[in-house]
Amino acid sequence: MITARTGAEEMSGSELATTLTGDGLPDGRYVFAEVTDTGCGMDQETQHRIFDPFFTTKFAGRGLGLAAVLGIVRGQKGTIQVQSEPGRGTVIRVWFPASLRTAEPKIASPQSCPERSRGGGTVLVADDEVIVRSVVVRALEESGFAVLTAGDGREALQRFRQHLDEIDVVILDLTMPGLSGEQVIREIRELRAEVPVILSSGYAEEDAVRRVAGVELVGFMQKPYRPAALVEKLRALVEG
Repeated sequence: MITARTGAEEMSGSELATTLTGDGLPDGRYVFAEVTDTGCGMDQETQHRIFDPFFTTKFAGRGLGLAAVLGIVRGQKGTIQVQSEPGRGTVIRVWFPASLRTAEPKIASPQSCPERSRGGGTVLVADDEVIVRSVVVRALEESGFAVLTAGDGREALQRFRQHLDEIDVVILDLTMPGLSGEQVIREIRELRAEVPVILSSGYAEEDAVRRVAGVELVGFMQKPYRPAALVEKLRALVEG
């Protein structure tokens, strides 16, 4: 069984220091999201590694989900706590500093509407993570781009062949099932050498680019990245 709850509480510096990334965070009010399960639980060795990039206990796992979560939490000045024992389930709680400001509804000004609706070209988004695809597709479509998607390497190559003359930019995840991003990009270059390709990965840029050595790229996005940063990069490519 999985139980989720949210709330807010006052946290002291000493309490925050006992969490994964809370050392140095200030006292104050924090909002939290907590997920509890009644599964098999984890031993101490596994708990110490679950946030490592590419560590997974699943045969078909990618090992990037929790590493990406940790990066996002750190970026928002938050922290995480994991409590688990073999046979007793797991509790994961994430805290973020609470804002004292009252949220105000944002009303789009007349000047901002044309920016959202103007055309921007056709983008192929190839990524095996459903959440990544959905967030990126929404951001691109709201910015006026037409979007094609693929969930693995073989589908990415198939999509590219089907829309060979339509695609303006490819956003390609490096590690995908079927065919890797490295294999896909080399096939794409055989079909259309000039098409811009932006590589994305949980690897550091230096390591990722090394894996596609000899293949020209126009950009790299380190996961997790902000969709707005991707849109800005695409705009520069398409309009530049």
